[in-house]
Amino acid sequence: MQHIRESLPSWTLLLWTTVAVLVPVLITLWCSFQRPKRKVQLKDLFRKSKHGWHYTDLFNKPTYCCVCSQPILQGAFCDCCGICADEQCIQRADRILSCKEIMTQRQTDGRFYHQWVRGNVPLASYCAKCKQQCGTQPKLCDYRCVWCQTTVHDDCLSSLNDDLCDLGEFRSVIIPPYYLYQVNKLRRRHPDEYSKLAAGCGSGWTPVLVLANTRSGNNMGEVLLGEFRTLLNPMQVFDLSELPPSKALQLCTLLPPGSVHVLVCGGDGTVGWVLDAIDTMKLKGQDQFIPLVTILPLGTGNDLANSLGWGAGYAGEIPVEQVLRNVLEAEVVKMDRWKVQVVSKGNYFRKPKVSTYNILYDRPAGGCTPECRRDVESDRLKGN
Repeated sequence: MQHIRESLPSWTLLLWTTVAVLVPVLITLWCSFQRPKRKVQLKDLFRKSKHGWHYTDLFNKPTYCCVCSQPILQGAFCDCCGICADEQCIQRADRILSCKEIMTQRQTDGRFYHQWVRGNVPLASYCAKCKQQCGTQPKLCDYRCVWCQTTVHDDCLSSLNDDLCDLGEFRSVIIPPYYLYQVNKLRRRHPDEYSKLAAGCGSGWTPVLVLANTRSGNNMGEVLLGEFRTLLNPMQVFDLSELPPSKALQLCTLLPPGSVHVLVCGGDGTVGWVLDAIDTMKLKGQDQFIPLVTILPLGTGNDLANSLGWGAGYAGEIPVEQVLRNVLEAEVVKMDRWKVQVVSKGNYFRKPKVSTYNILYDRPAGGCTPECRRDVESDRLKGN
């Protein structure tokens, strides 16, 4: 009897030890099982949403949920309007918080007003009213306009003199949502009609289309897409892994002839892919809509970009705002394109090799070659 009583504590200790080991293991297994299920649910929500949601395991700066106002380490953010939410609030945020409207009419008075998003304002941003720094308090505070990027304090918002949005510094490159709305309402789509509508976008309006290859430059293309969608109309920013340049460039046919710039983010292969699509536009008789092409070189194969003065590679050393300024200030350089088809003699079953030669006759500012330089894109590469 005494032996049985002495063994009871041993069995109790063994039981609690087993529980202490098994419970964390079971919880870990359950979480591992639920995580893929949760990701599938979020992926389905992101696919149907008007927001450009992206999930992250760790925000790179102090971030607060736009729904519950609590600090968060992981969750989702919209790369178009900039709202953030934790996992529990994503569905509600998607339902109650509106994103950038890529196509909408002006207000009844014919004006375009700010669209404010509260909290998580950019670092080193200043209030448009009192000129003091915004976002300094450790909480969800202050506002930012998703179009002109103006920031204002909570207390200063009501006393802001002008609630009209002029689209900010980059108004000359943004495609306003009301322009696309007016184009959609046109009964006769003609270049002259586009030029009349462009008068409402201000003088010197030169919209920029951004075409980025997310496979170039160690995922830098994905980062650039988000940053450009924040500054511009998401409608004018294209992911070439989802939409080929031949379709993306059709937006040029809805804009005033000769006014469009295209910023290609990628390597020589990506640039060649876009230039081939422009050649196809010429074959379709769309010469008047041909855009000017600028390059933001990503990856390692950037001979053409280097020859044109855009550098050998971009790794985020300058902000995208400066990139847009460089595009507006760039010098136009004419370039000839030649295509040479090499056929193996006597081997009729082998696919001919096609090489494209880009020949520069003028030296651009900052260029690295004093004479003509030929950059070869062999086999029509479509990505670096």
